[in-house]
Amino acid sequence: MRSRIIVMVMALTVALVAVGCGGSGGGGGGGDSGSSSDTRPGLVLDVGGLGDDGFNDSAYAGLKRAEKNFGVKGDYLESTAPTDYTDNLTQLAENGFDPVIAVGFLMTEDLTQVSEQFPDTQFAIVDSVVETPNTMDLVFREQEGSYLAGVVAGLMTQEKTAYTNPDDKVVGFLGGQTGPVIGRFQAGYEAGVKSVCPDCKVLVQYAGSTVDAYNDPAKGKEISLQQIDQGADVIYTAAGNTGTGGFNAAKQEKIFAIGVDQDQAKLFPNDPILTSVVKRVDNAVYQTIDRLAKSNGKPKGEIVDSGLKEKGISLAPYGRFDKDVPQSVKDEVAKAKKGIIDGDIKVPTKP
Repeated sequence: MRSRIIVMVMALTVALVAVGCGGSGGGGGGGDSGSSSDTRPGLVLDVGGLGDDGFNDSAYAGLKRAEKNFGVKGDYLESTAPTDYTDNLTQLAENGFDPVIAVGFLMTEDLTQVSEQFPDTQFAIVDSVVETPNTMDLVFREQEGSYLAGVVAGLMTQEKTAYTNPDDKVVGFLGGQTGPVIGRFQAGYEAGVKSVCPDCKVLVQYAGSTVDAYNDPAKGKEISLQQIDQGADVIYTAAGNTGTGGFNAAKQEKIFAIGVDQDQAKLFPNDPILTSVVKRVDNAVYQTIDRLAKSNGKPKGEIVDSGLKEKGISLAPYGRFDKDVPQSVKDEVAKAKKGIIDGDIKVPTKP
């Protein structure tokens, strides 16, 4: 088995671009990065496709930014079901796209097989590790941002606001598909809550055990309403498009929601989204295209690991609710962030 190199990448501080439904990527304006315009990046999007206001849209934003800044010309394929993964990855590789980036850990097995069939093509995967010498693994320490979200939830549930009631001290977690990735979100969130509110109750429920769990807003609303009935006044949604149902429930019952992947308060301005754990998939895709375009073309196999320190994970501003968040809460979040970056706080990766 090849040696894996852990590479800590400092993310560029470029604003996250929210992209809605659209066509395939085309060539953008030239850039001054030195990247080759001959590079042809290809994305295989996960189930949910463009318009998910989350993971897929963020990856697509990174591709479009690379096209604009580097003069590369890319394209993408959407997956309507997991059975599309192998065909989509193969199609891009056969048509000369390089790098081919799989957006989502559910493609791990498919990418392992396809990358072995195309050893001269550079592959990359978001949120997983594939043990082939021509695959870069773009992973995130989601638990770190989720810990900060937990600090916010644990403190705000103890505040008297139009959305929270300190009498109950109950918060919720809405997960998408059960598994280790969303498990990291849950683990960090629970630890963050307990760090500031040991007697808080954290309600946890997942939408399902298959990929469909990321694309079921009705289920997300149902779970959120159940948690609200049990006293939750802050619910963290780590569930893709399913989370939009949670936002709807939060608006209906006037409690706070916490978003994920992008600053979802900007995407759903009428919903009471207090903050979001932003996962900079756009930066990961953008930097991968840049690095590989500047390289000598020899496929690389390495792990690119990003968290709070590398700005691969962040907590979004409180936006229109900024005045509802006491300075003491903001200070505790800043203290926790520093503790994680300095290594004084060890965030668990499993619930």
